Amino acid sequence: MPRLFTFICARVDTQVFAAQSSQEGTQLCLRCAKICDSVAVRAIGIVAFIGFVLCISVSCASGPKIIVPESVIGRWRGVESGSLLEFTETGIFVVESKDGITLLGRCTFQETRVTLRYQLGAAVCPEEPGQYTLEVEGSNMRTADPSDSCFDRRTMMAQAWMREAR
Repeated sequence: MPRLFTFICARVDTQVFAAQSSQEGTQLCLRCAKICDSVAVRAIGIVAFIGFVLCISVSCASGPKIIVPESVIGRWRGVESGSLLEFTETGIFVVESKDGITLLGRCTFQETRVTLRYQLGAAVCPEEPGQYTLEVEGSNMRTADPSDSCFDRRTMMAQAWMREAR
């Protein structure tokens, strides 16, 4: 669009220069300036609109991004505690203890390494991240290499987990 704007304004400037000495030249100069401004505004508007439509179409076509590995998504039951741990494909995880305590948090993955962070306001270690390596074999999951200052979460994650049927 800048080339089109430059081309139109250069043509107009040539005509203005030729008629600059007269009253007609002054009026022509003002009209040309308005034309150049309106062309530039329209061009910017069209480019912005096309960009907006492309952004919307790309984001709608792609759908929600899966940020949790397929092998981990689902419900897991703690072998020792009976707690329930559920990973969703959108990065939300839920912990339900046998005592009736429910905690909600976000998780992020880098290959098999997961970072768990309970939501702000959680009763246990809010906003403190904990990192684990998840080892999944069939319907069994174990954690390894913990890096977590939250004692309760580290204790809960240290047990073996069995996948529950969907």
